[in-house]
Amino acid sequence: MEYEAMWPVYLPVTDLLTLEFHLMDTRPDVKPDAFVAQLVKRWLVAETERLALRKNGAAMQGFQWKNVFLPDGTFLRTSYCDTVEFAKVHGNRIVSDDAESLTPSLFANRRVKGRNAWRFVWLRFPGAEYWVRADNCRRCLDDPSRKQSKSKIEKYKTV
Repeated sequence: MEYEAMWPVYLPVTDLLTLEFHLMDTRPDVKPDAFVAQLVKRWLVAETERLALRKNGAAMQGFQWKNVFLPDGTFLRTSYCDTVEFAKVHGNRIVSDDAESLTPSLFANRRVKGRNAWRFVWLRFPGAEYWVRADNCRRCLDDPSRKQSKSKIEKYKTV
């Protein structure tokens, strides 16, 4: 076993216990210290990328779907009966697994017509572990009383 130097990080006891109980319910095999370490690593990657984009002045690639921005690398998922289909945002386009360029509506209606893409498309943003229903994401951003942040979108996450 390889040695890894550690440094204590102090958290309020109530926050640590809340996290520990939540992990016991949702991920019993994950310990709080490993979870926090992974969370910090992910945050550092995202923050470094965000600062690099700001410093370079490069525009972020992605697909604008009404008021929801799907950054490059976002996965889309839909299903009909037992068929699950995936697509991914590449540059400024949504591309299906069979390399067809689609809109969210075309993606949701490939197997059956008349489906509302907001209700039948699920999104997984780059770096996220969970799928978010597009409609939940849109409603979160539409509500002016809520701030437009990932923490609010996390409220609607599902496995």
